[in-house]
Amino acid sequence: MMNKKVPERLRSIKEWQSIVTAWAISKGFNWTKDDVDTMLLRIHSEVSEASEAMRDDKIEDFAEELADIFIRLVNLCEVYSIDLEQEVIKKHSKNMKRPNLHGRKKK
Repeated sequence: MMNKKVPERLRSIKEWQSIVTAWAISKGFNWTKDDVDTMLLRIHSEVSEASEAMRDDKIEDFAEELADIFIRLVNLCEVYSIDLEQEVIKKHSKNMKRPNLHGRKKK
């Protein structure tokens, strides 16, 4: 039987935005809206690292990189005062109305 640590409680995405941003600021990463390009490049870097981990069949590393993507994303959203949780709800509602396999049609 696996010994998994149970989180003390689940947190909302909005809570993670606040937690991650406070941590980032405490480490000297006091991002502003002027840093959007750098922040997006760091997300891109984490996506590349996740792709590399998957290519090398390193599932634990892949999972960690996905967490890094989330951390950088929620930090970016907090800087821009975007409530990511509400945006996910709105987008998912929109997606639910779309037909199967929608998207760009092949020519």
